[in-house]
Amino acid sequence: MNPQAAPLESAQDRTHRMLVRALAALRGAQFLLWLVVLPMRALPDRHAGVIVGGYVTAGVFAAVMFSIGIRRRALPLRWIMADVALASVYAVVVSRSYPPADAASIANWVIPPLCGVTVTAAIYGGRYRVPAAAVVVASWIVGAWPAYGTANGQELISNTTMMAVFAGVAGLTGKLLLQAAHAADSATARAVEAEHQVARSKVRAEQALEFHDSVQATLDMIASGRYSAQKNQWLAQREADFLRVLTTSRTNGDHAELATALARMIRDHPAQELVRGGVETRIDTLPSDLPMAVVDALTKGAREALTNVVKYAQTDDVCVTAATNERGGVRVAVIDQGIGFDIEKQPLGLGIAHSIKRITDLGGAVDIDSAPGDGTIVEMTWTS
Repeated sequence: MNPQAAPLESAQDRTHRMLVRALAALRGAQFLLWLVVLPMRALPDRHAGVIVGGYVTAGVFAAVMFSIGIRRRALPLRWIMADVALASVYAVVVSRSYPPADAASIANWVIPPLCGVTVTAAIYGGRYRVPAAAVVVASWIVGAWPAYGTANGQELISNTTMMAVFAGVAGLTGKLLLQAAHAADSATARAVEAEHQVARSKVRAEQALEFHDSVQATLDMIASGRYSAQKNQWLAQREADFLRVLTTSRTNGDHAELATALARMIRDHPAQELVRGGVETRIDTLPSDLPMAVVDALTKGAREALTNVVKYAQTDDVCVTAATNERGGVRVAVIDQGIGFDIEKQPLGLGIAHSIKRITDLGGAVDIDSAPGDGTIVEMTWTS
């Protein structure tokens, strides 16, 4: 059926998706920044391979990690720890590959990505967020420490402060965003539960009225003593079949409109009295979210098929079945063991053409199977 096939995305899922994509965009921009700086600052001849190799390795790892994160809508902790470990290595190795005067300058490509690693760890590092960010910052200090005694020594301090501040702000912001998302999901869950409570109360009220108008009225008729034992037995069986459908044809306790509509139609149809023994009813658990137009079309189609049994079938053996089908839709069938007819030679009457086949206008299907002497099966199906 329709709504349940695609559950709504929670606020927490949306927040995680937004955070992961934002962090991916941030890391990408941080890596691209060095490509802008590179033409203006020559690489040291001695360690150029280490610097470029570290850049490519770190970039590829980040691309893989964030691709997985975007697909899963979250960054697993093991990937965060691997990101921190790799960053700690290139923070030392690559920074030491530069001359001391350049180790803490913009020429060193590790500075922006290290900020991104601390921010990511602060948001998705869990209980390890603080030590993870601290390890990255400490590794940076170890790697760039030779710059302290140069003209760019102040940049070592400013970059260290920047990494720590960014990590703190990101961790707090991420925590607040996820807490707000959790609160929104909790409020939504409470509202949905309250709506379900109202719906269940409405169902109970409808059931009480249904029992009063039908079952209780039938019991009063039986208690009056005005009918024969056979008539009383028939009345009791009719209501027992009706009650059985109401109490067994539910999904997760929710009201199944099609089951109720079919049970009510069968109970009140003239076939109950005209067919010896009444109409056999087999209604299984049915979905509770069918469109009312579908419920109406299937119920009216089944009623017309029952009417045709009374008019033409010349049998006391008739059964109405309803169940979900293998594709998750519904199947309603009226089956009789009457005289049948030749479908190719017998023109369709107004009832078949309009009442039974109206479900086809809603995307459903009708199959009529009959042959002289073999009875008739009228089957109506609908799938969302």
